[in-house]
Amino acid sequence: MSDAVTALLLALAAEIAEARKQLASVQKMLVETAIDAGNLRALVEAMRTERGA
Repeated sequence: MSDAVTALLLALAAEIAEARKQLASVQKMLVETAIDAGNLRALVEAMRTERGA
């Protein structure tokens, strides 16, 4: 394998690793956002129930 091809493969591997790292970070943020949204929904429902009582 030529040096140019090897360098290209290494560069691509580094790009893929960085993309996977960013994806994992975004997935974590999405899970946290979903949890926050669920908590907010529960709070709104509790306030509606309290106001209706």
